Amino acid sequence: MNEPLYVVAAVIRGDDGRILLAQRPSNKHQGGKWEFPGGKLEVGETPLQALGRELHEELGITPLQAQPLIKVRYTYPERSVLLDVWEVTAFEGIPHGCEGQPVAWFTAAQLPTLEFPAANAPIVTAALLPAQYLITPEPEDFSAFLLRLETCLQAGVRLVQFRAKSLDSSAYLALAQDVIALTHAYQGKVIVNAPPLAIAAADGVHLTSRQLQQPSDDILKLRLPGQWLSAACHNAQELVQAATLGVDFALLAPVLPTATHPNAPTLGWDAFQELADAVNFPVYALGGLNVADLAIARRHGGQGIAAIRGLWGVV
Repeated sequence: MNEPLYVVAAVIRGDDGRILLAQRPSNKHQGGKWEFPGGKLEVGETPLQALGRELHEELGITPLQAQPLIKVRYTYPERSVLLDVWEVTAFEGIPHGCEGQPVAWFTAAQLPTLEFPAANAPIVTAALLPAQYLITPEPEDFSAFLLRLETCLQAGVRLVQFRAKSLDSSAYLALAQDVIALTHAYQGKVIVNAPPLAIAAADGVHLTSRQLQQPSDDILKLRLPGQWLSAACHNAQELVQAATLGVDFALLAPVLPTATHPNAPTLGWDAFQELADAVNFPVYALGGLNVADLAIARRHGGQGIAAIRGLWGVV
């Protein structure tokens, strides 16, 4: 089998948070669809060098700040591609279609309404997901819980997994509605952790590793149209199962020792990267991490870091 075509691409963010896209010429492969700018890796180039060259040739800009975002492998009937995607948050120059191609800025909310090449679907998800993923601790005093959640949101958290295994269905639903309303007020998203009932206002449903291994129709039906599906994974087999179920993203743990399980076996960053690079969806690093670990998580193929203690008690 031929080696896949190695392509670098960029999620380019403006100062206002919008994302720059280009439209493929109608006479090219996947013509007429929107795409994240980039192009083929040339012989002797590093991915970052190729990204700089392509963005200069296509858009007339020079990236000043860029970090890895996601790698996606995809096989079209015509060819196989490896998309090495970087997030560009600062650049020099005024972007324009140097090759005559239409370019435009879009808000994050507009991305799901656009037509992309099929290989770009995980990139759209990665572009929508933040780098920090807060998993809530068990709530005791509901008022104090919501006050602490608001502190985290004020500090910049924009993705929250509402995890409350100690609550019955009625209490979970009642507190979930408050969590969702508060998080949405800060333009954040809430993933509900495998609740016993569907919650229409939530932005996604999370499967535990046990539910991932024995998925039932009842659990999967809790995901309503338009909601994300995520899963907790600990090894390659669970990531494969997550892919089979069509998750949008996953958590992979434990990367480092945790305060609650200091002697448990851990993956370490090299194994995390190997596992994350093998799947075509964003993967958060989980286990013993905090905001100081964001950069290393991104360098090792992670979407970012997920944490309970490391975000709830620190940010």
